[in-house]
Amino acid sequence: MSMLFLIKHLFSFDWKLHKTAILLPVFMFFILLVHISTASTASSLRVLQTAFLPWIAWTIILHLQPIFDEGARDTLLPHYRKWIFLDILRYTVVFLSMYIVLIGMILRHGDSLSPIVYIHHVSIFLFFLFFGMALIWLTKNFEFALSILLMYTLLEIVTKGQFMPWPHVFQFETFEFDTLFVSKIGTTFILAIFFMMMGLFQMYRR
Repeated sequence: MSMLFLIKHLFSFDWKLHKTAILLPVFMFFILLVHISTASTASSLRVLQTAFLPWIAWTIILHLQPIFDEGARDTLLPHYRKWIFLDILRYTVVFLSMYIVLIGMILRHGDSLSPIVYIHHVSIFLFFLFFGMALIWLTKNFEFALSILLMYTLLEIVTKGQFMPWPHVFQFETFEFDTLFVSKIGTTFILAIFFMMMGLFQMYRR
């Protein structure tokens, strides 16, 4: 089985299970594309990190949700275990493609971005990818996992990453290099690794 045929088969499998729900991040991409075309660079970066990158968590939660349907675990779990790394890779490629377009739209104004901005975006993407994976395995319920995800994300946006007693991954002020920004990125990467280990442990444990 060729790699392209396999990837096509896996996307077809997603479509059979989830239908148009799997396309919600794509719909959001087009909405943000329109917004970014008229917004300032700073506003566009805030929207990109808070309204686009977290959708990878929705994608992975939706992807793994069928395992927890009644009577489906024994049938589906071997399939998900076999292809989870390829699933992560193909979703990453899709999100990366949309991300490049959005960044290109931001940069067309002639502004340049510090390399730390791109590193921060990578850390946010990995954080939400594995946060979503860990949530669905810990709650074993789509609605519960999604509720926790939405609560965290929305409270972070509303409070601009302040007040709440948990790690803050978004950046709302300066997008230039400074020690606090670097510290936030380091913490986000550490959390991503922690949730990755938690999610994969839950998936592969006997």
